[in-house]
Amino acid sequence: MKNIKKVYYTLIILLFLVFPLLKLKAEQCTDEDSGILCNPLSADSFDDLISVVSKLAINIGIPIAALFIIYSGLKLVMARGSEDKIKDAKNGLLWSIIGTAILLGAWVIVEILQSTVDSLE
Repeated sequence: MKNIKKVYYTLIILLFLVFPLLKLKAEQCTDEDSGILCNPLSADSFDDLISVVSKLAINIGIPIAALFIIYSGLKLVMARGSEDKIKDAKNGLLWSIIGTAILLGAWVIVEILQSTVDSLE
């Protein structure tokens, strides 16, 4: 139960740190009488939208991943020879690195697919 509370508190703190970074930018319509909806996104096509979302995920995910890696390293240092704590810290470090690899791998796949689609057009 304590671990669940720690996870919730960590997520709440991270949300308070991340939300100010998320700026929503709505463009003003130039033709107010046209009766069309304005595009609230900075992307004009699906291709651009995927690029914006992947860059946002990288800009948010990499600092969070770095914090988790640092936290796992700190737990490893603070274990002071306790086998259970060392195992827990190594497990946390392993999953932090796996999560970072998944995040970067997804970004690489998006970039490869975008370049492939752009070359086909």
